[in-house]
Amino acid sequence: MMWKWIGSVLCLLIIVTASAPPLGAAENTIDEIAATPAQKRLVKILTGRSDSARTQLLAHLQAHPQQLDAHLHVIIAAAEDLLADHAGEVAAAEALPDDPGAEGSEEPLPVPATVSQVLRLLARSPREEARAVITQSLDHVDTHVAMVAMDVIGEFQIELAIDDLVMQIKRPAFDAQYAYRFALVRALARLHCPRSIEWLQRLEEQLDGQLHHEIQDRLANVDLQDFDGDPEQLLRYRQQLDDDAMMGPARLNANPNHPVSTRTRAEPQTKPASAVTSSRPGGLQLQDAPSESQGKLRLSNGHYYGIELNAGRMLFIIDRSGSMRRPAYHETRLQSAKRELVRVIENLAPQAEFAIMLFDTQVYVWRDELLLATEENKDIAIEFVKRISWGDRTNTHGVLRESLRFNDQLEAVFMLTDGRPTEGAILMPQAIIQDIVERNRMRHLQINTIGIGVNPVTTHFLQTLAEETGGEFRRVD
Repeated sequence: MMWKWIGSVLCLLIIVTASAPPLGAAENTIDEIAATPAQKRLVKILTGRSDSARTQLLAHLQAHPQQLDAHLHVIIAAAEDLLADHAGEVAAAEALPDDPGAEGSEEPLPVPATVSQVLRLLARSPREEARAVITQSLDHVDTHVAMVAMDVIGEFQIELAIDDLVMQIKRPAFDAQYAYRFALVRALARLHCPRSIEWLQRLEEQLDGQLHHEIQDRLANVDLQDFDGDPEQLLRYRQQLDDDAMMGPARLNANPNHPVSTRTRAEPQTKPASAVTSSRPGGLQLQDAPSESQGKLRLSNGHYYGIELNAGRMLFIIDRSGSMRRPAYHETRLQSAKRELVRVIENLAPQAEFAIMLFDTQVYVWRDELLLATEENKDIAIEFVKRISWGDRTNTHGVLRESLRFNDQLEAVFMLTDGRPTEGAILMPQAIIQDIVERNRMRHLQINTIGIGVNPVTTHFLQTLAEETGGEFRRVD
């Protein structure tokens, strides 16, 4: 019955396409704009609760640009209503008094799937009115809606929106949330044009940690597409990099506002063979295609089980379940994990920030904030690590959930475990992956996984989790 009704709507859309009214300057309600029965049904599907009906309608409009253009005024009105309704819901949620008995950080209202779907539909239209809705969404009261708009701008190469995009640097969320910075950088990285390259150069100087590393990778792989196919512009860009690298600090002092980084770019390096196997699908995937360069910038934070510590703010998670008593060469698995973590903490750069979590049946947080890697803090952390003892079962889902809401500035997680989940709200590995990936969709936290003595099933679980979150996997035998 549902499919028959949707089919009738699509037929009506075709019939009324020729008589659809033009986009007008007057602001009307959506009921006034949707004048025909077909348009009213169109609005009902777009703003309704049936995901399947909406998905089919959106697919139809995407496949028939003429109908999308003819009914654009109705789709824009529906999008504006959806955005306004969500803003009202956010305001109402913020007005509620805090619950003193609530545990953990309060999770924000999710962005309705309809908002993302309709914005992506509007991005397929070349009309200025459609693009205006997307750029206006950058200033939505919900920063997650703004992040969706950034993704749409990058995904659909809306270069005319770059001025509105970079204005987000002035928004408080840019300083307060790593996820917001990530979304902005990724959008710029996807815009293959000279101005996006210029802004990435500026942000390279401003940002540190994981995003600084990823921007350097992106700038090291600039090609003709980024300069509108002009080989002379590309040649000048590369010459500028060489000049800046040679001049160094002297050039920066001569022109402190120069947007090009004076840091030299890392040459590709070959990692030495190790006793671990790895999987990494392309890091944070700021670019549309994997980088041809396999070199990674080596920062002073070193590595953890062969994973480069490029993040400036990181969380180390250690499994202390009973199975960690099992032997690993001349020591137990837990002793081996503690020894490696102590080594990493000792070598953290002073400007790095870090935290530690443990898990067995429960989740244990060492400190409820990120700490600078001062000598004093590192000594305290090392003493804590040395005192870690065995626990009981393995609450993998619980510790991953806790890591996602630990700190808005957190960039990367490094989780070490030796077995399958045996405790927590979700036990099935695939279900854990689906839940964590969905919750991480707007958080953009990189989750790296280390499996010590794991079987093939757990190996697949940890490897997939890392791949789906832009992290790396290591297996230690």
